[in-house]
Amino acid sequence: MKQRLKRLFPEVCNGWSELSGYHRFERLVSLVLTVAIAGAVLVAMYYLVIHVVQLLFIESRDPFDYRVFQALFDMILTVLIAMEFNNSIIRTMTSGKGFIHVEIVVLIAIMALVRKFMVLDMEVIDPWQIGALAGAVLALGGCYWLVRHANRMKDASDE
Repeated sequence: MKQRLKRLFPEVCNGWSELSGYHRFERLVSLVLTVAIAGAVLVAMYYLVIHVVQLLFIESRDPFDYRVFQALFDMILTVLIAMEFNNSIIRTMTSGKGFIHVEIVVLIAIMALVRKFMVLDMEVIDPWQIGALAGAVLALGGCYWLVRHANRMKDASDE
């Protein structure tokens, strides 16, 4: 049983005996989150494939209608964002440096805002909403730059 767990979940099992109680707790929480997000990605992929087949082959819509592409890109980007979040959790487990880094969370938030911009219906959206989203992108970009700059400074001082 122990060998099977090591083979299935090496990120969780590697170095388990050397970990403190809290770090073991972190790894278990990360594992549960990884499994939950993986399940959500699989369900999203199932619906994505069904919708692609319906939109492009079954329904008599024009496949070059921008609304069709917006719907497809919305579903695709949702899956990509979930996969990136899951990947960041797995990388955190294997790095041994603690839980998810702020830099990764900010990048995922930027991806979510980019997704929102791509699926906006420009015919009905309020200009103030576009301004608010643009402000959020600028704020997240500034936050990302600050976090990245601080990480580089920390890395330079560690050397």
